[in-house]
Amino acid sequence: MPFRNKKFELSPRLKLGIGRGYSQNQILKFSAIVCLTLALVLTANAFRLVLKDKSHADSNSQNPQVLGATDVKQPNSQSGMQFTAYKVLQGDTLFNISQKFNIDWTTLATLNNLKSPFTLKLGQTINIPK
Repeated sequence: MPFRNKKFELSPRLKLGIGRGYSQNQILKFSAIVCLTLALVLTANAFRLVLKDKSHADSNSQNPQVLGATDVKQPNSQSGMQFTAYKVLQGDTLFNISQKFNIDWTTLATLNNLKSPFTLKLGQTINIPK
């Protein structure tokens, strides 16, 4: 083996770890700058949304809006819908009544202006669409 007795010396650049490629420190510095920039942008966006919602809530304080809510007309003779009056019996729940009449319980609650926790009283009359 001809190379056994030969000694190889590294160049000064290689001894110091300075090469053509990126060093680990440069990669870490770059990724830290990217992460900090991203965090700053996300924080600024969050503050913008909070301040926008706060100013929007102040202007609409009289008419609060619920996401996904729709306006439902109250049952009356002008709406064109016909209703059946149902008197609540002992043990009735909104869910049981909705299953009896094959209607969604949330629809019954909305049509009858029932609020959470949706408790019914014995003898209470609720309107059920025909």
